[in-house]
Order: sequence, then C-alpha cells, then structure tokens
Amino acid sequence: MHPAGENQTVVSEPKWLGGALLVGFPLLGAGLGWGLNLIAELITGLRWFPLQGLFEQFTELSGTVRLIVALAVGAAAGLVLALIGVHEMLTVTVDRRRLRLERGDYDRTVEAADVASVFVEDKRLVVLGRRRQELARVQFDLKRENLVEALRRHGYAWRPGGDPYEDDYRRWVPEAEGLPKGAEPLLKARQRALEKSEGKELEELRDELASLDVVLRDKDKKQYWRLSDPS
Repeated sequence: MHPAGENQTVVSEPKWLGGALLVGFPLLGAGLGWGLNLIAELITGLRWFPLQGLFEQFTELSGTVRLIVALAVGAAAGLVLALIGVHEMLTVTVDRRRLRLERGDYDRTVEAADVASVFVEDKRLVVLGRRRQELARVQFDLKRENLVEALRRHGYAWRPGGDPYEDDYRRWVPEAEGLPKGAEPLLKARQRALEKSEGKELEELRDELASLDVVLRDKDKKQYWRLSDPS
C-alpha cells in the first residue's frame, strides 16, 4: 500500500513483484528449455508422448542451434506467463470521491456517495451500494489489512463479517418464483456459461442481471440470487 497523492491511496502488490516476475519467469522458462533439450532424443523414443513430429524435427538440428532454440522458446514462454501475471494483478485506488478496482480487463469505478459497505467474501472483493446492489466484485489476493486501512482512512465502511445479506440468497432453478421479468432467460444463458467457465460471458450477464436488480453469487457451478432494492 502506498499514497498516490495527498488525498489518494493505492493498494496493490509490492512494486518489486512485477519486476521479479518479468525477470524470474523467463529465466525459469529458459532453464526448462535447457532441460528439455537434454532429454529431447529420449522423448522421441516415447511414442505415447505428444508432439512427436515436432521433437523429431528439433533433434535433427545441430547441437548449438538446438540449445539456442530451446533457451529462446523457454524464455519467451516464461515472459508471456509473466506478462499475464502482471496484467492480472489487482490495484485498488481509494480516495474520498471514488473507489477504483483494476484487474486484467476488469476496470470498475464507483462513486463514494453510492457505496454502502465493502467486504471480502470467498477471495472476492465486493462493493455494496445503498440499494443493497453489488457495485463491484473482483478476485482479491492482496493484504486485507492494507485494504481496510485505506478504506477507513478515506471514510468507507468496512464489513469484517462479510455479506450482510447472506441469508437472502436462494439457489436458482428454472422458473423460480420472485424473479423480475426478463431475468429467467439471462439466468439460463449464464448457467450454460458457468458450466463452461466462460468468464467474460459470466460477467457480462451478471451486469445485465444487475440492471434488473438481481444480485448473484456462484458456488460449485450453481447460481444463487437475491434482489436489490428497486432504483
């Protein structure tokens, strides 16, 4: 956690971690490539091993070229993984006017006046609005005490006990009673996306259901729902 300005606080991973990933993963990948080069000929004798054609072509190269290719491919693969890891790091920016959550392609800003409380549930950071609606939900793996300190410093309500509406959720089943008009087909589509682990589709449908005052949580490939107060 570090102040981004006089009236703003940023909660994120330590700055050194991103650099460590960008250096360490390529080195690790190069090491794995070097090891794979040593056993490439052994692998070509294992007919059950996948990508046999590729390994056979690889072993036809000269020893020096093989080593260079193995190191380069391993380092490149490590760099790609490191970039993905850095991209997926969570950053929470807090001030008295708004709260911003950034992780990968997820970027959500909520106005402080709309926020009722904040809590962490099942490794998800959740921001609740004053109509009992969810304003934001994102995977959370930062130090909780740093987040709590930043929120309280800027006047946000932190709920250490988790979701205050825990008992309001009901498991969704087709044709469930009490759902608003238009929610049923969206829930059916989202159930299919949930079973296929289609993350982007899940979040888009979550937002559509939120516009109908339906709040969701997922557990074991099942959907649970409750209603927020109407706008």
